[in-house]
Amino acid sequence: MVDGNGDAIADSHAQTGPDLTSVIRLRIVVAGTLVTTAAQVPKVLLLPLDPLMHYSLGQIKAAHEADSAQRLMLLKGVGFSPIQPGVFFRPLLDKDEVLRIHAAAHR
Repeated sequence: MVDGNGDAIADSHAQTGPDLTSVIRLRIVVAGTLVTTAAQVPKVLLLPLDPLMHYSLGQIKAAHEADSAQRLMLLKGVGFSPIQPGVFFRPLLDKDEVLRIHAAAHR
């Protein structure tokens, strides 16, 4: 979690939400890439959760700390940001459908 100045916040009770400048970022290890226009994809991405949602750092840590499930991540731009705030995970089972939609959108 970082505050509006980019300084780290370690307080598990610290929150995000409207009128707050803090944001929680998930540290994601990249196992592979399906489609990209980037010259290089980092091995680790810091993906922000929706800063308008009411989360505490402790709540998110508890939910994701032991999470090692592989998922598809739908990201955009040079900063690899979520395609929509808080909506960027898809199950691996959706891989073929995601690739089909991507191909149709880029004809």
